[in-house]
Amino acid sequence: MHKGFNRRIGEFAGWRVSPAGELPTEEQWQARSSDWLPNDDDMQFISSLTKPCHEGGKYASWIAPPRVGINNQPGDFEYVKIY
Repeated sequence: MHKGFNRRIGEFAGWRVSPAGELPTEEQWQARSSDWLPNDDDMQFISSLTKPCHEGGKYASWIAPPRVGINNQPGDFEYVKIY
């Protein structure tokens, strides 16, 4: 994967760069970008996996819990109190 692929900021912003590092024409990009980038179905699937978890001491299923808490506090330490 080329470092310039699908960049919107930095030195490659404004360039159309393929995953192989080629500079396709606008027509080539439009014809192939759906093969390289996620489509609406892909984004819906990702959204279905990333459900939030607001329960204290628990983590969303797609996030690995840390080995230790901040400043070596236990994992269930209440960092923020919500009143």
